[in-house]
Amino acid sequence: MSDFIQGICHFGLSVSDLDESIRFYGEVLGLEMSDRREKDAFFQIGADDVLALIQYPGDAERFAAEMRPKHWGKAFTHFGLAAGSVQEVFAFQEHLKAQGVKIVKEAYERWDGASLYFLDPNGYTLEYIYFDPKGGAQ
Repeated sequence: MSDFIQGICHFGLSVSDLDESIRFYGEVLGLEMSDRREKDAFFQIGADDVLALIQYPGDAERFAAEMRPKHWGKAFTHFGLAAGSVQEVFAFQEHLKAQGVKIVKEAYERWDGASLYFLDPNGYTLEYIYFDPKGGAQ
């Protein structure tokens, strides 16, 4: 481990519509908002991590032209949210489908757990993953 970097304090995403993104991350994903200001909001993820949503300057059209991911789930750039079990990954997929969330890659079992990929309202790819550090070596 680095003598300087102790972990990830937070990660921030520019968003097209802050209210829509707050609804998605709060109501659909079930994350708890820890703070809200005029142009940003913060969600607690686990005990120590924070997701910052930052309103992109301008309107949704400007965000789409300048920021929206161009590949809409087809690129490997993403961030992963931790699941507690393989079963939770499949159950969460059903929850997302019921909420009308676009699934990029259906839930599947892997040698080291299970995962699924989906999009947020801004076009960012998210992964919901159960990772077993022992892999299949049990």
